[in-house]
Amino acid sequence: MPSPSTTTPSLAPDHGLARALVQGLDTPLSALRATMESLGYELEHSAPRPALRPQRLDGVLREVERLGKNVRELCDLAAPPVPQALACTLEEIVRAARAALPPEQRERVLIARSEAQATIDVDGPLVSQCLRRLLENALEATPGSGDEPVLVVARCEAGEACFTVVDAAPSALGPGWQPVPFQTTKPNHLGLGLSLTQRDVALLAGRLEFLASGAGQTCVRISIPSKGAR
Repeated sequence: MPSPSTTTPSLAPDHGLARALVQGLDTPLSALRATMESLGYELEHSAPRPALRPQRLDGVLREVERLGKNVRELCDLAAPPVPQALACTLEEIVRAARAALPPEQRERVLIARSEAQATIDVDGPLVSQCLRRLLENALEATPGSGDEPVLVVARCEAGEACFTVVDAAPSALGPGWQPVPFQTTKPNHLGLGLSLTQRDVALLAGRLEFLASGAGQTCVRISIPSKGAR
């Protein structure tokens, strides 16, 4: 198994951080400001005052949620966690990751109950956070109408606890592919999710692997040492 030092990506801020801040923070703030100004003008110049349009308010809330998520990712980047071993089951880890998603995304996550009750000693909250990032990435990458399911499988094998996320997106990730911090094609994202996941998995002495399923779908797996799984 590779040592954490060989799998941890370099996350030192550089000029890419400035671009990421513009894309991840300034752009959603500008969109939020424009939406609020439009709502203010509409309320001021309409008689009688119209009811606020739900879709407009939904847009505001989405921008606020995205901004908060970007800030949390920057905080995670600045303060790497210190893993602590806790007794937890595979099912507890997977369900905690699923529960951290918004309701509309949570409903699309299918859980395979393979060895769900197996207990391991690991930093369960940290593994759940890593898994939650993978689920978010898979849910956003899945093409189509946005209601396609994403599958997560948890099982113990060969002395490791493995958490695999499979989505319907055609795989563009080959063996050896590595995430690059602050590089993303998604609007208003920082491009840190996979890099932070790789860093945190390495802190757990584990591996993050980017694969393809037999059907050519995207498949990402977290493998964590689990000696004495029970």
